[in-house]
Amino acid sequence: MKKPARRGSSANPGRKRKAAGTRAVGQGRQDRRLDPEVERWIASAEAGFPPARSSMIPMLQAAQTTLGYLPRDAMQAIAHHLNVPSATVEGVASFYAQFRFNEPGRHRLTVCTGTACYVRGSGKLLGEIQTDLEIAAGETTADGAVSLESVSCFGACALAPVVVLDDKVMRQQTAESLRKVIQDMSADPPAPHPDGKGDATTRGADA
Repeated sequence: MKKPARRGSSANPGRKRKAAGTRAVGQGRQDRRLDPEVERWIASAEAGFPPARSSMIPMLQAAQTTLGYLPRDAMQAIAHHLNVPSATVEGVASFYAQFRFNEPGRHRLTVCTGTACYVRGSGKLLGEIQTDLEIAAGETTADGAVSLESVSCFGACALAPVVVLDDKVMRQQTAESLRKVIQDMSADPPAPHPDGKGDATTRGADA
């Protein structure tokens, strides 16, 4: 006696459902809305960077220059443009000290901890600034006024200890001279720019 043929044996509906589900997930990733500022940046940047791995670090640098830091949306947009996993881009960015992942304050205060500066007191100076601001290097004050950073060398050893306020080099700094600078920065009103970076004018005096 001939056995009746199984229904649906000529096709695999489970496979079809799985394929359709995969397409939907992929489409959902593409449709995810980016932060508007990141979306504007990536729209203008894509034409200037070929979709190759060699573009990764230049794109990260360009994003940080424009946005002030590297939000996750920006790294995901870069990954999509380069057709690599987001984890790859985030891993490369986290390897280099030049990249920041938190929104910076209106002003950036950077203390040199290189040998020449350190032997002239920059280590103690950094500690006192951290106490005054109640933050560690790499953090931003709660009011968004100051981001504190440290670097291994500015290449201005004759001016040690060196502190850089935004783009202004200040020589032979002390805790007392910097307290006045910090007071002035904290008194600055928030800048109107949406990226929170503030204007380029600094009111700290060169001691």
